Amino acid sequence: MTREETIICVGCPLGCEIKLILSDGDEVIEVGGNKCKEGKQYALEEFSNPVRTLTATVLTKDSSQPLLPVRTSKPILKTLLRQGMSIIAETTVKPPIKMDDVIVPNLLDTGVDVIATSDLRS
Repeated sequence: MTREETIICVGCPLGCEIKLILSDGDEVIEVGGNKCKEGKQYALEEFSNPVRTLTATVLTKDSSQPLLPVRTSKPILKTLLRQGMSIIAETTVKPPIKMDDVIVPNLLDTGVDVIATSDLRS
């Protein structure tokens, strides 16, 4: 018995609805609906190993700016987003901070840093 899963590709503005036909063991048997090979690759990766860039804000001390925007330096597994947000929520920074400074190194032992996306002046 097979089942079907639909993934909407975000690789380009076309937003193809890509259909994956899966076996009982959740192996991809067939991929269709993509208009380019990048769409097929996106759907396969999104199905087997979805990743996201985590964006958030951290609290600041001794600054006129109460929050500093941050993001992960690379995408992390979607399953780690909640844990990552918990760590970021407990983080407080003090100025001066420059854009791209590391705020949380090696988030959840992923090898990915949380970095500042703007400057923080005192």
